[in-house]
Amino acid sequence: MSKWEEFKSSRVYRLVDLGRPAVFLIPARKLGRNFNPSNPHFGTVQEAIESFLAQTFSAFTVTSIPNFGCWYDGTVRVFDECVQYEVSFDGKEKIPALLEFLAGIAHVIDEDCIYVKAGQYSALVYPR
Repeated sequence: MSKWEEFKSSRVYRLVDLGRPAVFLIPARKLGRNFNPSNPHFGTVQEAIESFLAQTFSAFTVTSIPNFGCWYDGTVRVFDECVQYEVSFDGKEKIPALLEFLAGIAHVIDEDCIYVKAGQYSALVYPR
């Protein structure tokens, strides 16, 4: 049962439960790359992400996060300006499609993995 269920009854407002959030981070400097290098007219990584999210989830938000990403790459500490995308999902059916898409994005932008959080769980998505 949704946590919003107890608030649904009101004469003043109508509430639509969107489900749980899914959030992922993409390095900002890589969003302008061609999504399909063999066909430069295909569009950028940013256009591909936003098209996928709009078609799959009907809506999304985007937030720039300067110097947000910080991790250790071997012995080097890496900082990167990231863009955070967020969608909502009701049920688990769309999660595999999102994970497959993010694995493809990681491959296209030459990242080892992409950080993703769905609901209360977080993970790193690696392309095979």
